[in-house]
Amino acid sequence: MHDARAKHRTLRHAVHSLALAAALVAGASSVGCRADDAQARPMPIGRWEVTRETGWRGTFYDVTFVSPTEGWAVGNTVGAETSLIAHTTDAGATWEEQDSGVIEPLRRVAFRGPLRGWIIGESGVVLKTADGGANWRMAPLGTQDTYFDMHVPEEGRMWIVGDFAAAYTSKDDGETWERRQNGLLRASLRAVWFVDDDTGWVATWDGRVFHTTDGGLNWSPQALPKSAARAEITRLHFTDSRHGFAIGDRRAVLRTSDGGETWEHVTEGSNERHSAAYGQVRAPGDEPLHSFMLYDMAFAGRAIWLAGDMGAVLHSPDGGATWRHQLGGPTRLHGAHPVFRGVEFVNDSEGWVVGEFGTIMHTRDAGETWHEQSPTGALLSGICFVGAERGWAAGDRGEMLLTVDGGATWNAQDSATMECFGATHFPDDAFGWAVAEFGTVMHTKDGGLTWQTQETPVDGMLLDVRFADRTTGWAAGAGGVVIRTVDGGGSWLQAPTPTGRDLFALSFPTSTTGWVVGDGGTVLRTVDAGASWTPQARELGEVWLLGVHFVDDLTGWLTAADGRMFHTSDGGESWATQDTGAQDPLYDVFFLDRENGWAVGGKGTILQTRDGGRRWRTRRSGTAVDLTDITFTGPASGWIAGEWGTILRYVVAEPGT
Repeated sequence: MHDARAKHRTLRHAVHSLALAAALVAGASSVGCRADDAQARPMPIGRWEVTRETGWRGTFYDVTFVSPTEGWAVGNTVGAETSLIAHTTDAGATWEEQDSGVIEPLRRVAFRGPLRGWIIGESGVVLKTADGGANWRMAPLGTQDTYFDMHVPEEGRMWIVGDFAAAYTSKDDGETWERRQNGLLRASLRAVWFVDDDTGWVATWDGRVFHTTDGGLNWSPQALPKSAARAEITRLHFTDSRHGFAIGDRRAVLRTSDGGETWEHVTEGSNERHSAAYGQVRAPGDEPLHSFMLYDMAFAGRAIWLAGDMGAVLHSPDGGATWRHQLGGPTRLHGAHPVFRGVEFVNDSEGWVVGEFGTIMHTRDAGETWHEQSPTGALLSGICFVGAERGWAAGDRGEMLLTVDGGATWNAQDSATMECFGATHFPDDAFGWAVAEFGTVMHTKDGGLTWQTQETPVDGMLLDVRFADRTTGWAAGAGGVVIRTVDGGGSWLQAPTPTGRDLFALSFPTSTTGWVVGDGGTVLRTVDAGASWTPQARELGEVWLLGVHFVDDLTGWLTAADGRMFHTSDGGESWATQDTGAQDPLYDVFFLDRENGWAVGGKGTILQTRDGGRRWRTRRSGTAVDLTDITFTGPASGWIAGEWGTILRYVVAEPGT
């Protein structure tokens, strides 16, 4: 699992010491909605099929279109695979991969017409195509600098800028390049814009702007407002030699009407939510923007769109005089939106945004509504069903997905948070809870249409949640924390536990008897509805226990980070090791009864037993991603959630097949 996808940083570092797949340790905690039944029932023969997965396992940094139908998006993949170049000829209805031939992240893409194109990236990567991307070839500038921005007008000089005052210009379609850095002081350049061959601007990572009127032979500094000092500028855009915009860190949106001699804030400030949770200093002024950083902007006439951190898409219909959020928001952080890195509009109504988790979104109404063309690949940590049709999956960045057709299709709900969920649980089809970072508990009374925050006495990571009914529930997490409620979350109380270890998973076969497990071989049992907890299974040693499931107050199973399974038939007084044959972490376990059970884990692992775990056999998953959570509501109704937004469902074989 790639480090950048680590959901809980403290857990990641601890798990690395055991050489585990860090980001999913926390994700393995959810027990989902369980139909616990100790009585054995026939398990029908079936198979697992993938019903949801992202098409692109990486981050898109930029997108460009040469017409309303043809465009490209570029970025990087996870691991050592070649970097991403996605191409569409049908306005994004379908995207096909073009071979980049490199593994370095690709930062920007630009075309002159449908055939001639350029891509820049890290470690000196410059790619060029003359056939619409059917073939990309290296066209290096002779350095290993990272390039951040590129300006390619319809005609005239092209520009590339990057680290160490890298400012290169070409007047022959990129066949030859000349470096022009006089006056740039070795600054790391992040943005460039020219209005003609002579007049242009570059901006730096530390909030400086330089201006040239002689094609870059000489550069002179321009002053930004003090409130923007040392804030990274990520993009520049000028409509003529006098009027321009700059965006960047600290939610900066700046404009000039005198060619950059003076700049003023269009808006500034951080919302209270960010100040409280992330320790950001609140700047003076109103706060119509809520993003940590704005990465890209697109213009169509007087209409402007900005894309950035925390799922922000901002729109101005009047040249920047007024602004409003189309995605994200200043007073409530909407879930299920990744960081957007690129935005492109081909006219005043049709556009695209791209970003992390391989996300591509499209609008045909100037951003009033947005639709996924590539589903977000956020890590899904929990999955929960009520019956055979209605279910929810929760994950990173406040991702909350709903299905009403048994998992065949999934649609995003607004979870009202951007925190990374560890688990979700619904005792019925209306009431549900989801837990996340910073002691976050979200609650819904209408099946997920709306979510509200419930106050808790903790501020650490909550990794699992379980409710016996609409009133009685428990949540567990980092640092040995267990909280409980008897009034549906109106009030949460912290229960004392004899450990400071991180707790990953809960199981309550009855409303009074339950278990919680975690790192260091931690197994705790309660017989008084979570008011007190006593340790068990000290003989297991320093093993990371990631999943737990009990079918009654005597019979249960634990899964471990080293692929082992442990079983008890006496309420946890003693534990026996079961041989699974697994070489990867087992993140979750589910039993329909004392005999029929399933476990899921790393690299697409699915295990099944029909004899209480005495024998486990591997089942085909159809995916190589890590699988984090499994749930069943009956012998023929099962689902699995995992990495990169992956969801599987159990399909019962037709008679005679």
